[in-house]
Formats: sequence, structure tokens, C-alpha cells
Amino acid sequence: MSYPEEMRKSIEKVEETRDERLGLEIDRMSLEEREEILKKFHPDYRPEAKREIGIGPNKGDLAPNEVVDLLESYPIVDPEEVDLSQVDYDVSLLIIGGGGAGTVAALWAHYSGLPVEEILISTKLRHGDSNSIMAQGGIQAADNVGIGYTQPRITQVWK
Repeated sequence: MSYPEEMRKSIEKVEETRDERLGLEIDRMSLEEREEILKKFHPDYRPEAKREIGIGPNKGDLAPNEVVDLLESYPIVDPEEVDLSQVDYDVSLLIIGGGGAGTVAALWAHYSGLPVEEILISTKLRHGDSNSIMAQGGIQAADNVGIGYTQPRITQVWK
């Protein structure tokens, strides 16, 4: 599959100027220049990207429009159809997410003395169907903390 003509022209320009650009030293932007660029382009800095939350304990706080939309929306579950007097699971620890962090939290709790029957992991589909798996590059973790080491050692845990 070939590139469209306008893309091809751009690629040729990059190739023609590569040697010149390789030796080019680019000045760092000042803090003021960085702020200006962020305010101009980054959605977190644009006033129209946020609004006040109108309800709940965070009423009056600024948040991204998408978050406010979710917080202020109506539930997709009809409250009349939910029987909150019936408890389906009664556990000491509810972990939301079965990725790397959720799995480690469950193991840590169990190794700290919490029985398996008291731990519930809530996941999207199956345990391990997670963003941690989708990352495909492994997980960084500190290990040997508090076991005779004064500094944590960072370890790459690869799939």
C-alpha cells in the first residue's frame, strides 16, 4: 500500500532535510513558552474543556466536560428494578479491576491474612482481561522494600 501523494511529498521533504536537522541544536522552551503552548493547545488548559460539577459532594469543582457529563447523567439501571435489600456478596475487600494492580492487591491482602473467601475481584470479563495485559511491555514494580534494603529496587516484570 503506497502513501497518498501529499504524504509522499512530506516524506521526501523530511528525507531531504534529515542531515541538516540531525546536527541542529534546538533551544529548550522557557517555562513561559511551555505554559503558552499548553494553554493554547492542551485540553486540560482550555477553559471550554471544563465546567463546574452541578451535583454531589464535589458540586462547584471544575472537571473535564466528559466527567461532568457522566456524573450528572441518569443511571442506565432503573432503580425500581434493583433490590438493595438482597445482598449477593458480603466480603471484607472488594477490588475493582483484575489487572496487575488488582491482582497484586488481592495477593497482598491474602498474604497479610485475609481469607480468600473474604476477597472479591470485580473484572470486565475474566481475570486477566485488563489494560495491564494490553500494555504488552511488562510492569515496573518495586521489590524487596523493607527486607534489609534501604532503597527499593525497580524490576521489570515481562510477560
